Amino acid sequence: MCMCDRSKHFLLCGLLLLCLSACMSDNRKPEDKAKAVLREALTALQRHDIDGYLLHVDRSTGMDDEQEAFIRRLLEQHQDWQDHVRGAVLEVETVDAEMQGDSVCTVFYQITFADSTVEVGSQKMVRAGEGWKIRNRN
Repeated sequence: MCMCDRSKHFLLCGLLLLCLSACMSDNRKPEDKAKAVLREALTALQRHDIDGYLLHVDRSTGMDDEQEAFIRRLLEQHQDWQDHVRGAVLEVETVDAEMQGDSVCTVFYQITFADSTVEVGSQKMVRAGEGWKIRNRN
């Protein structure tokens, strides 16, 4: 292989690495990121994974162990009621989001249940570093 071929080879490898890094970077808008986090959290609840849901809750406001235990019990009771009355969750969809400044976003969601009922709601999200968390108080 001559030097010219080697230079082309390294140039092509460099371009490939640039393309891969561009593809892997997260260029989504902040509200799209907030929507994705809420969808992940609501999907965890759908699977009865309360710990998975709580991973997405903002704890920076000083939620102590007692408050977390209360929220956990509340979520468990709500899940039991929901399963009994509405049946399984068929679909979780985040339909829209609106930014309020740089660090707060309201995400609008829709949950479809086995009994054909649809729950529509909104959830405030707060920026946490590069990510988003569910705001645990308004």
